[in-house]
Amino acid sequence: MAKSQKPVPAGCALTRQKLLRHLIDEREMLLCDAMRIIGNRDRAEDVVQDAAMRCLSSKAIGAEIASPRGFLRRIVRNLALDHRRREISERITPLELDDDLLCDRPTAETQLQDRQRLGRLAKGLSALPAREADIIFAHRLRVESQKDIARRYGLSPARINGIIAHTQARLAVYVDAFDHKDMAGPVDDKR
Repeated sequence: MAKSQKPVPAGCALTRQKLLRHLIDEREMLLCDAMRIIGNRDRAEDVVQDAAMRCLSSKAIGAEIASPRGFLRRIVRNLALDHRRREISERITPLELDDDLLCDRPTAETQLQDRQRLGRLAKGLSALPAREADIIFAHRLRVESQKDIARRYGLSPARINGIIAHTQARLAVYVDAFDHKDMAGPVDDKR
């Protein structure tokens, strides 16, 4: 069963309506107050929206507020300060001594491995039969559909798919090989 909510006293409902009316009328001023603290209009909009939600849901709002404008400015100021503190604490996290400071650039070792893999791929591509090389280039580099390639070679799309899969498997053998000496001979082309 749902909890029954206590009815809001008539004075509180009128006070909330007054606050919301002031919030709408003074929105730009409240946004400026929040922007002065936060420094960003989008986040200031969030603060003013939070203030509106507080006006609707706060049980601390009594029957009469002497200065609705001042009350709203105080709510917006406090919420903006809370947002600012939260932003600063999230941005500044102390480094642990064991934290690794990583650069987003690849290491020299990774660059060397990538160059070697690229060289092995080039070697594998040069060892392919001309038709398979053209099909894989058309599919991967020229981004042609398998149907178009099949039409050009007079083959079925399923056969083109099989050739592409087989060619990719052959190339993977070249790329994943760690010892160039093992790759000196031609790759066994069993179909």
